[in-house]
Amino acid sequence: MTNTMNQAYFWACDIYNCQSNDVYLLSAKLATEITRLRFNQMTLGSVDDLPICLYQSSTLKNDLPSVLICAGFHGEEAAGPWGMLHFLQQLPDDILEHLNLSLLPLVNPSGFSNGQRFNLFGENPNRGFVLEQQQPRSNQYTSVEGKLLLQHAGLLAKLSRDGVLTCHEDVLLSATYLYSFESNCSPGTFSFSLRDALAQYFALAQDGYIDDCPVTNGMIFNHFDSSFESFLVKLGAKFGACTETPGQQNFDQRILANSAAMKAFIGLYKADY
Repeated sequence: MTNTMNQAYFWACDIYNCQSNDVYLLSAKLATEITRLRFNQMTLGSVDDLPICLYQSSTLKNDLPSVLICAGFHGEEAAGPWGMLHFLQQLPDDILEHLNLSLLPLVNPSGFSNGQRFNLFGENPNRGFVLEQQQPRSNQYTSVEGKLLLQHAGLLAKLSRDGVLTCHEDVLLSATYLYSFESNCSPGTFSFSLRDALAQYFALAQDGYIDDCPVTNGMIFNHFDSSFESFLVKLGAKFGACTETPGQQNFDQRILANSAAMKAFIGLYKADY
């Protein structure tokens, strides 16, 4: 995606009666759901006095799928974190009895607060996740947030054992698409389920190229780079996906699409949800 670091993006959110960058309202509403659902909280660190929190099931059960959902890597992609709030508000109180579910709702709080893609240091929190001889490493592109995540790479690999979903947006487009990772040679049920969830809300991006990546049927398949989701798949996650909702569309609709993608992701592991 084209560098939008220096441009600020703000939208009015009718669902929550706020501006898209209201980090304090988002945090307060997330805290209510985290308490209701009885997640454990782990603060990985903070940037500009804003915490980066990981939430996880209080007890990980080996016989249950372990999946990780993340949002807010880029500050102008605000519908991801708000979509996670909407998703959590729909979850039943007993969800953690059926699934080892972990969450990173807002990886880049300084960018989110400023409505800007990168963090306050001008770093991209979704680059610089490197494996050297299967050992996590940072490089010159790793952000402050990325270094915090890399410090907990072993735990994050465990939490995403069966799948990882990161929720992004593309502010330059009016159509939707996703990156997906499977061990197959072509997309399967995992990829199509997430794509179809997005397609309920927006038209799919046309076949061609986005950021030099080939798009077919609304998907960029098995494109490995130094992004967080790619990193976790390399570490052993069975499935991975990065959804991209279109920033040129209505903000509330984008919230609902992100929530629906998360629901579809969970549904792949808990069929009756």
